[in-house]
Amino acid sequence: MINITKYSSKNMDVNTYILAKENQALVIDPGFNGKTVINHCENHNLRIEAVVLTHGHYDHIRDLTLLINNNDLKIYIYIDESDFLYNPNLNLSSMFKDDIILNKEIKVTKVEDGQIIEFNKENLKVIHLPGHTKGSIGLLYNQHFFSGDTLFYDSIGRTDLPTGNSGKIFTSLKKIKTTLSKNTIVYPGHGKGGRLLDILKTNPYFSNLN
Repeated sequence: MINITKYSSKNMDVNTYILAKENQALVIDPGFNGKTVINHCENHNLRIEAVVLTHGHYDHIRDLTLLINNNDLKIYIYIDESDFLYNPNLNLSSMFKDDIILNKEIKVTKVEDGQIIEFNKENLKVIHLPGHTKGSIGLLYNQHFFSGDTLFYDSIGRTDLPTGNSGKIFTSLKKIKTTLSKNTIVYPGHGKGGRLLDILKTNPYFSNLN
């Protein structure tokens, strides 16, 4: 069984999730929480084995290199999103005068829709959710769903940034609504999470979905 810990940075209110089992950890979206993640793992005797990126925006990937410098770890990103890691205009770091260009010698594993990421004998399923970006994904572990910036508790991710698409994000929302159990707990990229059942009732972006 995996233990889930959430950290949220004051800067951009971006959420990072640490999934821990025994002495191993998997990090979802290090964002601006890299030092906090490292401290947490040191305090709990955890070794970071992997990082999964729900998409390639600056606020979700900035501290990736901090974790790389401290561990020999696997990095997962959707196959259509990997170019974000090498393009400051796509990942938006250029807007903050902090150009992020990942060293191409660093190995990155590209995943596809429906693929299973194995972590310490546990399975996380990749669900492609284009709209916020072309390669946004969600991760499903049992009834825990990490939705990135596709779905928030009472809103959705913006679609006016590079590779965003408003039509596709509504298709992705419908995919979430029709394929996940209503008892699934949603862990978004920003803000609070909650049961999908409650989100479906309160999030206005689901009101016109058939």
